[in-house]
Amino acid sequence: MAIQRQQKELAMKSGRPTIEDFQVDELTWREQEVLLLLAERLSNREIAEQLHLAETTVKDYVSSILSKLYVKNRRQAVTRATQLGLLEDQSQEQRALVNLPAEATPFVGRLKELAEIKLRLKDSRLLTLMGPGGSGKSRLALKVAHQVAGEYPHGVFFVPLTPLNSEDRILQSIAEAMRLPLMVQEDPQTQLLRFLQNKKMLLVMDNFEHLLGGVQIISEILHRAPGVTILATSREKLNLVSETLFIVGGMYMEPPHQPADQVWDDASLLFIQSARKVRPGFEPDGEHLSSIETICEMVSGMPLAIELAAAWLQVLTLDEIVKELEHNLDLLSTEARDAPERHRSMRAVFAHSWNLLSPSEQETLTRLAIFRGGFTRQAAQQVAGTSLTQLMNLVNKSFLTHDPDRGRLDFHELLRQYAWEKLAEHEEVQDSIQRSHALFFAEFMEERWSHLKDQRQIQALAEIEADIENTRAAWSFLLEQGDAAQLWKFSKTIWLSFWIRGWHLAGTQLFGQAAKRLAGSSAPIDRAMQGLAMACQGYFLSWLDISEEGYQITRRGVEILRTLDHPVELTLALDCLAVNAYFMGRIREMIACTEEMMAISRRLEDQWLITFSLYATSLALIHDEKYIRSRELAEEQLRLCEQTGDAISSAYPFITLGHLAFAQGDYHLARKYYRRCVRISGKIGIHYALQTSTKYLAKVNINIGEYEDARQVLIQCLEMTYNIGFVRDVINLYYEFARLRLIHGHPLQAVELLSYVDQHPYSDNKRMLEGRIRDSARELLAEIELQVPADDFQSAIHTGRQLEMEQIYLSLVN
Repeated sequence: MAIQRQQKELAMKSGRPTIEDFQVDELTWREQEVLLLLAERLSNREIAEQLHLAETTVKDYVSSILSKLYVKNRRQAVTRATQLGLLEDQSQEQRALVNLPAEATPFVGRLKELAEIKLRLKDSRLLTLMGPGGSGKSRLALKVAHQVAGEYPHGVFFVPLTPLNSEDRILQSIAEAMRLPLMVQEDPQTQLLRFLQNKKMLLVMDNFEHLLGGVQIISEILHRAPGVTILATSREKLNLVSETLFIVGGMYMEPPHQPADQVWDDASLLFIQSARKVRPGFEPDGEHLSSIETICEMVSGMPLAIELAAAWLQVLTLDEIVKELEHNLDLLSTEARDAPERHRSMRAVFAHSWNLLSPSEQETLTRLAIFRGGFTRQAAQQVAGTSLTQLMNLVNKSFLTHDPDRGRLDFHELLRQYAWEKLAEHEEVQDSIQRSHALFFAEFMEERWSHLKDQRQIQALAEIEADIENTRAAWSFLLEQGDAAQLWKFSKTIWLSFWIRGWHLAGTQLFGQAAKRLAGSSAPIDRAMQGLAMACQGYFLSWLDISEEGYQITRRGVEILRTLDHPVELTLALDCLAVNAYFMGRIREMIACTEEMMAISRRLEDQWLITFSLYATSLALIHDEKYIRSRELAEEQLRLCEQTGDAISSAYPFITLGHLAFAQGDYHLARKYYRRCVRISGKIGIHYALQTSTKYLAKVNINIGEYEDARQVLIQCLEMTYNIGFVRDVINLYYEFARLRLIHGHPLQAVELLSYVDQHPYSDNKRMLEGRIRDSARELLAEIELQVPADDFQSAIHTGRQLEMEQIYLSLVN
């Protein structure tokens, strides 16, 4: 640590600090808040007042910031932070335009292929890199994607299809790659296509061959989203009319006229690079190079086969590798004459590589085949019973890859399938490992529940997302078994993490399946799990604009939990009911739910549960116009977040405080609170908080006369809201745009928007602090009617009623 600190200090003194020298994650969420206020030149006292902290606490934060930035005073801290980009106010959407995995090893050769693929991407909207397993299609696609990322203003997204076992999951995987929450009642495909329709974007769909029955979604994207390009990899063609194929074969091996003691081709370079993983300092001479060329030719230049063959240098010489390949290739070709030559070569390499493993390594590898989308060392050790040494050996022998930045290991899919075939030969072992895998992830999710409630929560969210396919597989296995006790361990973590990320459709499906599976059982744990699943299912339904059904399901879930002794789960279920009640206009019931939540959490003395309940209660109090008490609860929530390091929950009280200032007409103060919520929720990716605070930020900007800022924020919020299909708020935002149209001297354009809003069913919804949208629209229409000629007014009314939602959206954001 001391050496790293000295290196950083030298980098900083050089005057050329980079993000590599200092990572933003080194500042806590509260330190980042203090830093932003330092940039506004506020004193410690002023910062303390804004953040509801003691002045001495602020002083401690400032001291910590100066230390972490390696500077001596506040002015230098702001300068350093500016250099490092720490003061940039970026939304979640702006920061997540590329999700491409980092390259674990240097990319070798393929210059001709790279150039040709990039050229073809300019003329083809669906380019499929097709070739046998192990030919390097995925690495090639990723390298191209990294190189062309700047040409796609709306992003480049990598969609790994390997972990999927159902075509139904393709659409959800695309949405998750883009961090698009599927939140609406309508068909998820419709929502995805609506989001993509005006985007210029590249989607990298990796390993499509086992999901070809779901290729229709690709056809729909190409048809409905003319700016989206798709780069697919597959062992088979997708068979779409618009498809352009690029055949990926072995690496370049044509020998140029160069001295025999020099490395001259891509395949040989890859072999040498791979060999140095098991024999550091490996420097082949002319004779060795000839053997390497022979090996590469024997495996047809296939990258995976080259890497595996090079790994044999742990136990064989180059000449021995050549002899072993000759023997195995001849053997296999006689057993499988109908197989393509390259497939025979690849399987021969697999077979021989497998035989070079020890029995314990073979057993470990078969057990590891249970994982989908990679795994951690801890998971491998507990599920597969492997040791760190075995994992290192499997990495060295190229059976596994290791990403040190993420701390994860993974198979090449072809190798995983080979190992899975071995596992399937032993049915009892397979059943045992599936249960071991499911139990591990049950414990994993239960442990993440505690992490999500303290300073480890950001890392916990990343870990949950990394293992989401393993988690789903474990949940499905336990659901089939009807093991409610283990499902119980998942539930709260799935509910909270899916809510934060806005995965409402996925949450509805998971909990709906559990509620149905456990229905009718009288066992206490089964009934408890059913009740919680129903409450969570109903909660997510409320955000899908299905509040009536969600309310009924959630209410039944709460009734079940009331008969059992699970107070924490009952509190969460009451929150689910409160949200549904709010959307149904049952305000008194919502208030009653929040009061009960508060009473339970206080009785339990559970700090996180109290913090959680404080937000719901403080909002409910605003409806009762109990502003002083609401503020007290919001400030208490901030203090508790400070004590526990809960950055996620810290975003919510700023919504409450913003609403309070808004209700009392202090729009400048409200803007400060909403901006703070935008910053926190944008960095973490809390969809609800980001969308809500952005919406109200636009409203207060209009009220204080910052019209251009209001327009820009409205567009940002409308894009976010429209893309997730939250129709009730789209209508609300159309009303705000009408206000701006009137302010800018375009009353008839305002009338058209207001006319559309007035006749839309969702305008009957009530807004926090402002009443029904329809009432506000009619009041503004009445004002304008007095200002413009009657014929023009009626004409605009008629025009507005003929408009379509999408038509209005495009006119406002373009």
